[in-house]
Amino acid sequence: MLEGFRDNVRLLAYDYAGPGDSQVALQTTGEIIVEVDRDTAFKFIEVPEQLAQCIPGCRDLRQVSAARFTAVLTHEVSFMTLNFQVVVEVVKITPPHAIEARITGRPIGFSGQLMGTAELHLTDAGQGRTAIRHSSDIGLTGKLGSLGQPVFRAKSAEMTAKFGANLKAALEKNARAKSTAGESPA
Repeated sequence: MLEGFRDNVRLLAYDYAGPGDSQVALQTTGEIIVEVDRDTAFKFIEVPEQLAQCIPGCRDLRQVSAARFTAVLTHEVSFMTLNFQVVVEVVKITPPHAIEARITGRPIGFSGQLMGTAELHLTDAGQGRTAIRHSSDIGLTGKLGSLGQPVFRAKSAEMTAKFGANLKAALEKNARAKSTAGESPA
């Protein structure tokens, strides 16, 4: 486990709609402590391009309206590479405390759908430090949902850990770069 990082993955599977189709619900949570004050951390994560660089497999981010974005998420699951065309809608921003988003999408080349929510909550963790709790609740339906719990549980745990590590590294690198340049970090 990474220093300053905790994660938890809960997976639920149950029958969905049609015969042979199922749904897998993945609930993940994690927390990192960064050596960056909360205002600086929030200014970093509220820039979609910066946050997207921390999400494993996220590419082709495009803004389609003030609070709506499209992207492609690519992940290797077991023996397959899965690509999802997703729409992310920011539904709540509470500076410098929280950002919440709704995610919908479809896998490219498979039947099914991805739907869920993602949240980041920031709290002070001492002088110049911030605790960032991240959580997601994602449902996969259709043929994808029938791939199996163990496969998705392992992948979710891996992605949660990578996201936390990437976010921590990016925030602290950004703060160091701004500090070295004599700017106030943002």
